[in-house]
Amino acid sequence: MKIVIIGAGNVGTHLAITLTKTGLKPVQIFSRNKNKAIKLAFLTDSKSTTEPHDIEDADVYFMTVKDDAITEVASFQRLRNKFLVHTAGSIDMSILSEFTKTYGVLYPLQTIKKTAELDFFEDVPLCIEASDTEHLQILKKIAEKLSKKVFEINSKQRLNLHISAVFANNFVNYMFTIANKIAEMSGVDKEILKPLIRKTFENVLNYNPAEIQTGPAIRNDISTMQKHLEVLKNFDTESAELYEVLSNSIKNFYTGNK
Repeated sequence: MKIVIIGAGNVGTHLAITLTKTGLKPVQIFSRNKNKAIKLAFLTDSKSTTEPHDIEDADVYFMTVKDDAITEVASFQRLRNKFLVHTAGSIDMSILSEFTKTYGVLYPLQTIKKTAELDFFEDVPLCIEASDTEHLQILKKIAEKLSKKVFEINSKQRLNLHISAVFANNFVNYMFTIANKIAEMSGVDKEILKPLIRKTFENVLNYNPAEIQTGPAIRNDISTMQKHLEVLKNFDTESAELYEVLSNSIKNFYTGNK
């Protein structure tokens, strides 16, 4: 099977390298950035190009580009009526229907940085969808070589799942960023937070998060929350506002006043 990777960013890099390891080496890497295209092509023993008209014929084209670039890439003349597959979490599959009759989605539900090691097969659930049964089966065969966790999920489900992922990963990571900043600016080594962070993740994985919530907000400990806000207002206005919004959200969730 001939595969072309469109894009050499975080997802494109890990996808191309993992495909190569499974024996499905891409025949070509396309990227507007020449250096990125050449580097990823070298890592996967593939060809590279920065020119849309030089994109090779293939059975599948994985479009690992930014969400707002999907339609631009899909409109390349060389990709007309090809089997196009995007990898975005929140973009409906039908966005590709204007450019081809055969299309699909392969969405990796994982935080991915090309500079970070990642066991794709073990740690990356793949959500797939396709325009028809035949191409869904083609995509499924590829996905099952890449990951042991493959799910057939429609565009609406995938959008909701992407929102869940933003809360579970992006927002949580930002919370840790703020926590580290507060500790460091207070003259405390942020390493002291690691056992707490580790235990938090262990609890979330082993229990229902809604049943193990702790802290001043769920206790409605007004005096403690006021002390925290007074400190935060002098420290960082945005963090103070975020603290207040989150505390109110927790209180409302557990008292049923949404």
